[in-house]
Amino acid sequence: MRRTAHKKRRNPVTFLLSGMIIIISVFLLSGAFLVMAEESESDSGRRYYKSIQIQSGDTLWNIAEDYMTDEYDSVDEYIRDLKEINTLNSDFIQSGQYLIVVCQD
Repeated sequence: MRRTAHKKRRNPVTFLLSGMIIIISVFLLSGAFLVMAEESESDSGRRYYKSIQIQSGDTLWNIAEDYMTDEYDSVDEYIRDLKEINTLNSDFIQSGQYLIVVCQD
């Protein structure tokens, strides 16, 4: 009499439980990373944008000094960003004009 080797069939419930454990682990780990990112963002304050009206005598330099956030290393860097956000080709601004500025809480 010949013996045939039987492959051991795994229970489908085992596969289901393993899959659920993997999925839950991924969600828990990604949630932990999101919490860490939120904490580091709140430490430095939230970045937001504000529209301001240019007054007579205003320059990009004094606007930068008033609104520059900690994420910028220099006033020049902030002014470059300010010009890009507002699609300015030069440093020239005039009273009555509106600009979008970057602010921080």
